[in-house]
Amino acid sequence: MPFVMNEATGTRWHTCHRELRWSDFDQYQHVNNAKYLEFAQDARMVFLRDVLTEMDIAVPPFFVRHTTIDYPRPLSPGENEVAVSTFVTHVGKKSCTMRQQIKDALGRVTCTVDTVMVGVDMMTGKSREWSEDDIKNLKMFFIPIEESEEETEG
Repeated sequence: MPFVMNEATGTRWHTCHRELRWSDFDQYQHVNNAKYLEFAQDARMVFLRDVLTEMDIAVPPFFVRHTTIDYPRPLSPGENEVAVSTFVTHVGKKSCTMRQQIKDALGRVTCTVDTVMVGVDMMTGKSREWSEDDIKNLKMFFIPIEESEEETEG
């Protein structure tokens, strides 16, 4: 199962793996910066699929509002695959922040992607507040991030 329990919080995170392809690398023999965003998007879709199929939890409709990416360590051609861990770091009234950590074979974070997602009313296309069920479901994947952790990641 791709979900891992966080013993400290009683919540869980999701991990999936993605093989690296020759075309992921740039002329400097590092993974191209834009590819990390693709890895994160692919992993987010796998996360949502697994939430729906393996946990039978309704996923609220949302749009991506903002993404920030930090690259503390490059991925080199010696890497065959990456692991992408996905969890929620913030739940507000209308939005949440999903963090994805892209890790090398040794488990070192090579990239952190924070994505703010806004709940949306599919009929109007406008933002809406999360329902109580939405918040409960989002918080199943909530893992708090300490400020000191954020400062030392880069």
